[in-house]
Amino acid sequence: MRRKIVKPGRFILFILLVALIISSCSSKVLTMISSGGHNKILYKVVIDPGHGGKDPGATGASGLYEKDFTLSLSKEIARLLEEEPQIEVHMTRKDDTFLSAEERYRPNFANDLKADLYISIHGNTFTDPNLSGTQSFYYHDNSQAFAQLMHQYVMNASGFKDQGVQKGDYFVLRDTNMPAALLEIGYLTNPQEEQKMLRKDFQRSVAASICEGIKEYLEIE
Repeated sequence: MRRKIVKPGRFILFILLVALIISSCSSKVLTMISSGGHNKILYKVVIDPGHGGKDPGATGASGLYEKDFTLSLSKEIARLLEEEPQIEVHMTRKDDTFLSAEERYRPNFANDLKADLYISIHGNTFTDPNLSGTQSFYYHDNSQAFAQLMHQYVMNASGFKDQGVQKGDYFVLRDTNMPAALLEIGYLTNPQEEQKMLRKDFQRSVAASICEGIKEYLEIE
């Protein structure tokens, strides 16, 4: 009986094809969890509280720093996301820590995690204290739909004027590999808007709305 000989070249090609399939699958589906006997995708979501440490960001009408507002809201978002079994939430900072822009810590943090989504939380500023509204940004084309969806959810919760969704050349958006959005919740330099933004009930409402937007984008029930 003659044995069938497998040529080395075909075997190597087969191995490379299998590796390519595994790699393409793992780029989106990073981890699987078991729930009730059914496998579900576990998504990694990065929440980035803007500024921090020696970088205070904008100074609000009351003298409050943007870095404190962004951290407070981001913690509430993370708390709610932790209740979702299909979401693994990560924060770029959990306290008043300075993160170097030159070292690109924020996008590198998300890229190293191979995160599925990235959201940077901010409070807006302008010389005219009467300017108000919610504004959102994206950079890559594959982030536009995500930014538009998140913007609508924030708008629904804040009730602020719609300042639109724009393409913005911010390094946290440009250097991230996953869909990413930068959300300017409102203007801290507007006294009325800042007063509302600092309220805990407002932050809980906006955080809940952001979480719902994330779930809709990821098609999580």
